[in-house]
Amino acid sequence: MLASEYTEEARIVADDMAGESSGVVRRSGAHGPGAEHTAERNVQVAKTAESEETEEMHLDNGTDTESDEELELNRMISNIGFGRYQRRVLALCGLGWTADNAWMQCTACILPRVQRHYGVSNAKIGLMSSSMFLGLMCGALVWGPVSDRFGRLIPYRWTLVVSATFGLLASACPSFALLCVCLFGLGSGVGGNMPVDGAIFLEFIPREKRHLLTMLSVFFSLGSVVTSAVALALLPPFSCPDAGPCNVAVENNGWRYLLVTMSLLTIVMVVLRNGWFRLYETPKFLLQNKRRADVVMVLKKVATFNGKKARDDAQSSPILSESESESHAWLEWPEADVDCVSQRTDAGHVSRGWMHGAMSRVRGAVNVGSHIKLLRPLFAPGLRRTTLLVWAIWGIVAMGFTMFNVFLPKLLETHAPPSPGHSTQIAVYRDSLIYAISGVPGSLLGAWMVDTRLGRIYSMVLATSISGVALIGFAFAAKAHISALTVVASSVFGLTSTLMFAVIYAYTPEVFRPAVRGTACGMASAVGRVVGIVAPLVTGLLLEISTSVPLYVSVALLWMAAGCMFMLPIETRDIAA
Repeated sequence: MLASEYTEEARIVADDMAGESSGVVRRSGAHGPGAEHTAERNVQVAKTAESEETEEMHLDNGTDTESDEELELNRMISNIGFGRYQRRVLALCGLGWTADNAWMQCTACILPRVQRHYGVSNAKIGLMSSSMFLGLMCGALVWGPVSDRFGRLIPYRWTLVVSATFGLLASACPSFALLCVCLFGLGSGVGGNMPVDGAIFLEFIPREKRHLLTMLSVFFSLGSVVTSAVALALLPPFSCPDAGPCNVAVENNGWRYLLVTMSLLTIVMVVLRNGWFRLYETPKFLLQNKRRADVVMVLKKVATFNGKKARDDAQSSPILSESESESHAWLEWPEADVDCVSQRTDAGHVSRGWMHGAMSRVRGAVNVGSHIKLLRPLFAPGLRRTTLLVWAIWGIVAMGFTMFNVFLPKLLETHAPPSPGHSTQIAVYRDSLIYAISGVPGSLLGAWMVDTRLGRIYSMVLATSISGVALIGFAFAAKAHISALTVVASSVFGLTSTLMFAVIYAYTPEVFRPAVRGTACGMASAVGRVVGIVAPLVTGLLLEISTSVPLYVSVALLWMAAGCMFMLPIETRDIAA
């Protein structure tokens, strides 16, 4: 059915219900007020059904048309502005992104040390990184839909707890197989951070500040810097020497110390996110789930935290200008208050209601069919091309980047001449630290570029193309054993690849509507993680042929991704999120 047919049918139902209710009023004069209230409620129900049906139809058609309520909510968020609350959300969500890259860099740093500790071949050592990426994929697949169904706060509070727990367990693993299992568990926790934390920050900031979403990539880069610095301090002195015999049980425990240190840092992040600052559920998620009274409450608390005076009367709130106040009757939302009151009328039902809600959430979390249903709007005619291209970009970029990034320490060690002591390891981890630091300006540059004439799409294309050129330079420099040029090439790649990811991470949540944002971002992240599972295995096999082959394959993949970026149909620079 067409949109007009849905709307007309709903209006007819509303008119019929209103007419029938009026007839009841005329026939039963003794019950006039009650019948009038019933008629009003019936009409309201019909209108609500009409709005819900229209909203579902928009999702099915893939249209990006915003409802009046969404437009008004965006105006409210813009009037609140970017204040103390949003800055703290940026910092705390940034910690989630920091943890994500910190743990991936940790896996890359300990890979050569673990390989020697357990005597694993080049062809099989990739299983370690693949286990991590398998966990990252499962985490993205689970936490993304959970955030769309049950709220953003559940993943926000628990992902890092899972990560820290499995990180500590991994540090005590007696075998390579158990280490891979623990890395899978670690990845399943940290894998939910990027899709969920990005959505949280985006849904709290004004439209004109959306370019700051790329700033989360600064925290992403900082995660790599922190891990590389700790690795430089811990791995060389507590690892086997570059050459000669070694008792791995005694002399090669630096990788265990690194895992413990990163777990303790993750626990600090958990305390900061759950204890230092109380995050509210995002207003866009609340509005999407018809919790309008909660939207008003959250907006008032955010405005108050930012230093704006928020009165109890939503209609006279200074968040709105005088000209806007009259047109925002939706802020009253008495029907939501009725639901809230009905849930609190009987104290004896509170505990039963809580238990019932908890069981419903558990059943919903394991209901695969309901999660799959969330994917339907992503393949509607108006959104199908964007969805497929975005997921392809995440997958191809992940393959090309992982083939280089995960094996960077090993590539550097392979091309370095053996030397007594730990001098080679010190040089390798020093170069890895320089590579990590070079990525930090990329995020800042991306935050500026996305609002220029290049926009999101052409910024991605440019950064990805240059990343491929940098890898060609790295391959030539490494083969010729020119260490200075190797550092320069890897630093250029670190800068441009971080810029590339910053724009990709900003573009993905912007291009999808709030109703499917968590699922869309989670699936995109999961696609990248799936490819990340395969990439280390493929790289390990290619390393048996030559250390240059994986680099040239990465170049081809990055340029292929640039082509997909060029074909994206929607530029999000000037549209509301």
